[in-house]
Amino acid sequence: MNFTLFGYPRTGKTTLFNILTGSHIEVKAYEDGKREPNQRSCPHPDARLDKVWSLHPGKKKVAAMIDFFDLAGISYGEVKNSTFLNALRKADGLVHVVRGFHDPQLPDPRSVNPASDIRTMEEELLLADLVSVESRLEKLDKDLKKAKTPEGEREQELLGRLRLHLEDGKPLRECVLSEAEEKQIKNFAFLSQKPILHMINVAESDVIRIHALEGEVASGRKNTSALAFCGKIEAEILEIGDEQEKQVFLDEYGLKEMTAGRFFRTAMDLLEVIFFFTIGKDEVRAWPVKKNSSALNAAGAIHSDIEKGFIRAEIIAWQELVRLGSLQAGKEKGAIRLEGRDYTVQDGDVIYFRFAA
Repeated sequence: MNFTLFGYPRTGKTTLFNILTGSHIEVKAYEDGKREPNQRSCPHPDARLDKVWSLHPGKKKVAAMIDFFDLAGISYGEVKNSTFLNALRKADGLVHVVRGFHDPQLPDPRSVNPASDIRTMEEELLLADLVSVESRLEKLDKDLKKAKTPEGEREQELLGRLRLHLEDGKPLRECVLSEAEEKQIKNFAFLSQKPILHMINVAESDVIRIHALEGEVASGRKNTSALAFCGKIEAEILEIGDEQEKQVFLDEYGLKEMTAGRFFRTAMDLLEVIFFFTIGKDEVRAWPVKKNSSALNAAGAIHSDIEKGFIRAEIIAWQELVRLGSLQAGKEKGAIRLEGRDYTVQDGDVIYFRFAA
């Protein structure tokens, strides 16, 4: 899984990158001419994995890894021409960092309108997709005039529908497509089809209004969400080593938790990702899969050989395992279920796959 942080200049993208990854990147590096993205892989924090692992302290704990990319600021109107277009297309999820604070160093320091900036950026993503669609349709039109093919005509019809959808100002994530059509356009990696999380960076004075601000900009649109945070405060908290002191700092501002926890929960919901756990000979590991994945799909997430030789899955909910204290106790109490390949994996399942080698 990977997320790309992007947005207009001086919105706090690198500050958020540091908050989410625990990095200490210089936030003014891009202003000094740096162009290459900041990037870091970090483990997905999951208290459930910690509790399952605590029953097997002799084994290695392996969390699911998430890659973060932090891009330099993109000027207004330049998404379609951005040198970072490929980086945005490779992302599983887009994280749009929005300015919600006054900045005297900006051309119009008093102009703060997160909702407007969100709408403008969404329009830019749509325009970038429209450019891609029209470019492909132009080439298809030339090819089909030379020689018509069923595949080419199907693609032309589909892209024609997408063009009308985009011209109507609607993101492609709201376009109803069949499974076959989804596969047909997968390689385009359309930006407006990707899940997007708008992160509004607010001033200290607005911290008490964080949840209200989120409600003000929430669109309720498919695979889109918004969270507010105060980068200035959280950057200071990151420098505190003592956990109790951190909590005191959070309490003073009326914050229940750091942004990272809220971000990961919201981001996983947007990606429609859940986690199951395995307890192997040497490790306890978390595995990400799409919601509504079958046991066979989950087996394939581990290894194709397990998927091919699938016999059955032995399953126990993580809460039940922790309550009973061990897999052996789970077997003795009859808490472990035997499921077939069509079983729908639930978030937090602990699974042991039996398969023919």
